Amino acid sequence: MSDRHWFGPSSKSSKGTGHPVMFGEPRQTEHFEPYADGGGYPKGFLEWAYDLMRVTDAANVLHLCSGSVTSGITVDIRPERNPTIVADCRNVPLPDESFDWILADPPYSEDYATNLYGTGEHYPKPGEIAREAARLLKPGGLFGLLHFQVPMVRKPLRIVNVYGITTGAGYAIRAWTLLRKDNRAQLIGVEL
Repeated sequence: MSDRHWFGPSSKSSKGTGHPVMFGEPRQTEHFEPYADGGGYPKGFLEWAYDLMRVTDAANVLHLCSGSVTSGITVDIRPERNPTIVADCRNVPLPDESFDWILADPPYSEDYATNLYGTGEHYPKPGEIAREAARLLKPGGLFGLLHFQVPMVRKPLRIVNVYGITTGAGYAIRAWTLLRKDNRAQLIGVEL
């Protein structure tokens, strides 16, 4: 087994520019800094996601596994990324039900975590990230997870929709799963 992948800043094809353009709706980007190939949201993705989630203030979005994101409240396990909070995304030191919007773009496998970021021993599974997002979301809040997998979720989260995200022909498609935290009244069957 090779310890290097075809992707990432040390690959033969790397140009060091990172963030390929999101296919379909290219937009001006403003929420992240340049990042090495193989990491980060596609260009234009956050703007598209914010519109879909009806984010009214990007400064109030919590970003788990934030990497190169520069807006909102950023959480990353790597201090060199200069996040707002250095923490494992599965155990964020913030109070329950603090956010209306949460986004996460974690490494998609333990290999990705190891080879791209050197964090393989801390690889968070999609369901673990969703569980912590459910704790941190206010009732009615939205959580978007960009990953190769659609997470297995339990109440109070429910899947609103799943979108295929690609940067063009020949590139892997990722699933962006949009989830909502149900209100307590909805969980017990009370009509609001």
